[in-house]
Amino acid sequence: MTDKTFPVYSISISGQLSLQLHSLNNEGNEGNQSLTRRYYVVEKGDPEPKFVNGISGDMFKHIQAEHLHRIAIESGLALSEGGKQFHPDRIGYDLDNSISIFTNQDTDLATKTAKVLQRCTLSDLEGFMVTEKKGQTLKRESVIEFGAVVGLPTFVKTQSYFHAKYGTDNPTPYNVQISSGLYATVLNIEAFRIGYNPHTFTYVIDATERKKRLDALLKSVLYTYLQPNGAKRNTNLPHPDYFEGVITVSTRRCPAPMISPLEESYNRQIESIANTLNNLNGEGTIHLFPFQTMAQFAEQIQLLTQKAQPWESNHAEAIE
Repeated sequence: MTDKTFPVYSISISGQLSLQLHSLNNEGNEGNQSLTRRYYVVEKGDPEPKFVNGISGDMFKHIQAEHLHRIAIESGLALSEGGKQFHPDRIGYDLDNSISIFTNQDTDLATKTAKVLQRCTLSDLEGFMVTEKKGQTLKRESVIEFGAVVGLPTFVKTQSYFHAKYGTDNPTPYNVQISSGLYATVLNIEAFRIGYNPHTFTYVIDATERKKRLDALLKSVLYTYLQPNGAKRNTNLPHPDYFEGVITVSTRRCPAPMISPLEESYNRQIESIANTLNNLNGEGTIHLFPFQTMAQFAEQIQLLTQKAQPWESNHAEAIE
């Protein structure tokens, strides 16, 4: 690992996360029984798919966006009125409520997209799609992408527990499903797209602001794993007791390698792929930040914020 800073093109995280006694992602209720989210996992050499507990990528994305919202406010980052309120439409809230964003001279997608990115950190990093009244549709894909957090077969267990809700009348019986186990988690950050306007192939915010947004995004990822918000946390607060994996960072136009931790050898494969990509594209193309505990994960995120610099480019990026 170099002591120097480096530009960041993309970032990936592959890890195994242990969560004990949680009920973070429910799909609803059937009678007095809560239904937890489940996924099928198909393993090589096993003709019988495994039905395991999991937490949707939508849930983790919402958790991360919630943390980012708080960080953006605390750090004084640019936010639209909708962004300040953590409204799901973000910049769309401003347009629906006739809050001035565009002038009469702003007629093309390039100019309008630039103003949205400058105005709202959440819209820049988390993505948006909004249709102006009798106007154009503005959209942007999210800079950060989450996969489902899925239980490793044979390493996750879900059980149903009886509860009773007491009130002034007779108690209401109900059953809650609680899960414990080891979960595979993956995410990807296209860091080069922070502040990037694909219509003009230029960055519409300066390097200092892009660095602030990159750091805020990384901090929000750390907070997501430190405090995974979700269902039933008032009485079933998760016990996070283990997190191991690797953060990969690419410094050139090259994907940061990611392998699902559903594969037992994922760590070794990532390291091998990193060596191959460094041989193909030059030393320093891929940096690895491995961790064995939640504490080490926090340390590696801190180290990455110290070393990571915004991607600079005057050439078109093949996106959207």
